[in-house]
Amino acid sequence: MLLSRKTLLGHEVVFMLILHWSQFIQMNGLTVAPPEDVEIHDPGRLGQLLITWSPPASLLNRTDCSLRYQLEYLNTYRGRWTAIRTVRRSYRAQFDLEKAVKVRLYTLLKGASTNYSEIQSNFTELTLQPSNTGVIGSRVQGFACVFHQQEYMECTWLNGPEVLAKAQYKLYFWHSDMEHSEECPSYIVQNLARTGCNLSHDFLEEFTDFNICVNSSSPGVLVRPAFFSLQVQNQVKPAAVEAVDLRADPDGKVKLHWDPPHGRVLEGCLEWEVEISEESKDGQLLLRTSVTRDTTFTYLSNGDTERECFRVRSRVHQFCADRGFWSDWSQRSCDRDIQKVVPEQDLDVGVVGAVVGITILILSLCLVAGWTVCTSQKKKAKLFLSSA
Repeated sequence: MLLSRKTLLGHEVVFMLILHWSQFIQMNGLTVAPPEDVEIHDPGRLGQLLITWSPPASLLNRTDCSLRYQLEYLNTYRGRWTAIRTVRRSYRAQFDLEKAVKVRLYTLLKGASTNYSEIQSNFTELTLQPSNTGVIGSRVQGFACVFHQQEYMECTWLNGPEVLAKAQYKLYFWHSDMEHSEECPSYIVQNLARTGCNLSHDFLEEFTDFNICVNSSSPGVLVRPAFFSLQVQNQVKPAAVEAVDLRADPDGKVKLHWDPPHGRVLEGCLEWEVEISEESKDGQLLLRTSVTRDTTFTYLSNGDTERECFRVRSRVHQFCADRGFWSDWSQRSCDRDIQKVVPEQDLDVGVVGAVVGITILILSLCLVAGWTVCTSQKKKAKLFLSSA
């Protein structure tokens, strides 16, 4: 690409102005120091930490400029840095306490003395390493939580391979509506060992970080703590559909209908998966699925199958949660359970007319016969009276 001498001179002028302005700021002592007294506090919320700092001492008495800060912290859940800008001197953020906590802070200065250009300082950095006490193999494994029917959440785990037999795990939880963390109110126990925790709806809070720590406080037992953070609304598993009703039309269409499952899950938040299994006359089985937002489904049978079966399951769709668990499948309903529907308009009009005609004829004959009998009886009565 060719540039004219005039264009080159224009770029050179802009560059020289930027360079001279930067040198002017440096010469007039307008460089900015980073924030001071950076600290990270753990208030016992199982992962939500408080970051605090102070403005640089050189700017404490400065009134001709606005001051704000840029905070960057390593989001260990997403594996990338997150940045925010604020005029405050504190910020709360969520961290995985099993990994290093890293924060960086910058000072941002803007005002008349900077010609209203924002100046950024170098960063100051603070890193906290996790404690990671206890043997690695003592940490719980296979941790998972399921919010059944949006009524209660069940969190389960497996013992670490190197945990001592006498160790008893404990679960603690916290969310934004709690002043401090609390211990599980109802443990799941198998073979005298705790393998899970049941939390009723009253202990839960949706659309906020729900923090969990599983460790052990048994005397003389060092178990490595495990930290988890989840969104309760993303753990929902609806109940199974109780029954699927089938109805077959003469045109080969099979109509399915089912009622929403019991529980607190809103019907408008559910999507349904219908599984169709077709067994051919030679014994081969073909499975197909279809997803719908309705509690009805219409299927066109090809008529060449030996047997057709249907079952349904549900989950919370993307407009109510980021993800969720599929419910268990309903019981299968097969073609032998189908109620055949014969529309009235399909009856032979000629047959109906013949039946109506025969009925009218029979009634007419009955009336004629009855009139004849009555007339005869009257004549006999008159003859009897006249002879008397």
